[in-house]
Formats: sequence, structure tokens, C-alpha cells
Amino acid sequence: MAATATATTAVLAWAPPAAADEPPQYRADQIAQRETADIALAPGETTTVAHAEAAFIKVHFDRVELGARDALTVASPDGAESHKYRSRDVAGGELWALSIEGEAAEVTLHDAADGVAAAAHVAEYSRGLNDAQLASRPSETRAESICGVDDSRNAVCYRDSDPVAYGASQSVARLIINAESYCTGWIAGDDRLLTNNHCIEDSAEARVTEVQFGYECVRCAGGQVRKPLKVSGDRVLATDFTLDFTLFTVAEPERIAHLPALELSSEPVGLHDKIYIPEHPGGKPLRIASSSTSEPDGLGSRCVVGDEKRRGRGPGTDFAYLCDTEGGSSGSPVISRATGKVVGIHHFGGCPNQAVRMDRIYPLIAPYLA
Repeated sequence: MAATATATTAVLAWAPPAAADEPPQYRADQIAQRETADIALAPGETTTVAHAEAAFIKVHFDRVELGARDALTVASPDGAESHKYRSRDVAGGELWALSIEGEAAEVTLHDAADGVAAAAHVAEYSRGLNDAQLASRPSETRAESICGVDDSRNAVCYRDSDPVAYGASQSVARLIINAESYCTGWIAGDDRLLTNNHCIEDSAEARVTEVQFGYECVRCAGGQVRKPLKVSGDRVLATDFTLDFTLFTVAEPERIAHLPALELSSEPVGLHDKIYIPEHPGGKPLRIASSSTSEPDGLGSRCVVGDEKRRGRGPGTDFAYLCDTEGGSSGSPVISRATGKVVGIHHFGGCPNQAVRMDRIYPLIAPYLA
């Protein structure tokens, strides 16, 4: 249902479906649902795009024309979150704005009378699935797996007990891809991020990927989540199907310059090496998989490498372990307990779960990290 209020404010809002309606069916890899819209913005007018009970709102403009001093702003109704876009942020007349937490986003077109008639049109928006909708998704059968019981914990649980692991987790981001699905990525140096090739293949996909740092629970028991730092992806520098990696940059790299980068290993892992994985399983707040009650007798409770040369997308490209992961963990760094370096990029499941060996990837990306 859509309605127009005053000459200065337009409101586009949907109520939840009636109880008799069929509940929507979501895919296992969904974190959001795209919804169509048709809103031509007028300069100086604020439009509220809202969807009841949405976790976030992410607006897509399909026709944008801005002069040098014109701007588009997308903000939360209380002003706590706001993103401003200039002509340099628009590619081919289109723009996916960064998400706004909550069920409403206010969009305003600013015309500076600079000789260009500012114009923008909202074609659709993406509504983040809430907790109940996320829980209703079917489980994935192959992508990633929990081995036995889920031994991973919210990242903040490690802040005091394992500050090294918690510090490393601050390099890790939740990726919202194509406004609908999700993966994990992490900082490998300056504004260089790594994830899987099956998450992002090219620069066009990178530019419509939202990168969120600090999306984590405030308390170990869960509940309240911190407001994340959000930037957009930019360019793919290197990618490979067989080794299932993509190295890409972000727009506004200065906004993440204070975050740590993870050091990469050029050495292969060894059998029974201890490892841990900071991740966003299921698109949920940041977790760390460090222990595993599924490890064979005599190996202790720490996650360890169970097979150092396993077939992935190619022979011997992977290593395997029983650390708990889920869909959305794809692209997570697998970190050595002994060295603190990243020894692999998680990408497959099945108990054992698998990562691509960083010693195979490193020579292909080292020139971009210098």
C-alpha cells in the first residue's frame, strides 16, 4: 500500500501480510528480499521507504542525474545513520545506496541550482529479513556445515579470554551481495579485501556489494547488535575460479584505514595444525569457530587441520577441518594459532569443511599487496 502525504513528504510503506496469506518462501542463501517500487523524487522532497518488521532497508535508484553540487541522501528517520551520494558515486545512472538499519529509510534529493536539473527515481528496495524470517529459511546441504553441535561463539565472547582471536576478527566483514545474498570477507592489506570467487566474480558485482565491519553482538549471550561501519565494494583486482578467491577494493578506503589487516601465509599448513575462523555464518553477527567437540580422540578441543591436501575445485587445492561453519561463512579467513597468519579461505562444507590453501593463492595476489 502506498500513499502520499504532504507536498514535502511522500511515504511508501507496506504492512505485514494478513494471517491468511501464504508466508513467503525464502532461499537458504537469502539475507534480504528485493521489492519493486516506482518513486520519482522531487528536489527538496523527502520520501520514506518503509517495510514493516524489516531488519534494514537498502534503496535502489535506477535513474539518477546529479550536477556537481547536487546530492542524494539516504538516512534513518532519527538521523542516527545517514549516507550522502554525489555524481561521482553514480555509475551508468544507477546507484544501490548503503543499507539503513531498521524498517524505514528517508530519501532526499538536493538540487543546488548548479545548471543541472537534479533527478532520481527509486525502482526497488531490499528489505532485510528479520530473525523469524531468517530462521524460516531452509538449511543448506552442501555450502557449509555445523559438525555435531555448534561450538562457534559470538566474537565478543573472546574479547577478554582470547584477545588475539578477537583482534583478528575486527578485520572481518559481512558482505551483502546484490542486495539479497551474503558472504564473509576480510582485509588483506590497505583497502584490499579477500573473499571467494563464488561470492564475487567481477567489478560489476563488487560495486553492488555492501561491506559491513563491526556487525557483532554487544554481549556474549547475544541480543543487541552494534551498528556496523558500511562501505561499498569497488574493483576486482584478481580472481580465480579453481582457487575460489577474489581480491577487491572498496570505495572510500579512508573509512576503514583504522581497521587491522590480516597477515597472509605463503607456507602450507601441516596436519593437526591448530586453526580458528572468524565468520558471519548465515549472515548473522560475527562469530569465531575456535573449538570443536567433534575432533577425534586425542587431538584436544581446538579446531585442527584434519587433511592438509584435499581436493577442492582442483586436486590438492584445499585443506579440511571440523570447525563449525554455515552458509554465509564463505570467504572467511582460516587463521593459524601458531603464527597468527591466514592459511586459507573457507569455501566448502560437508564435515569436514574445507578452505583453499593460502600458499596456493598468495603468489597470485602478492603483487597487489605490495
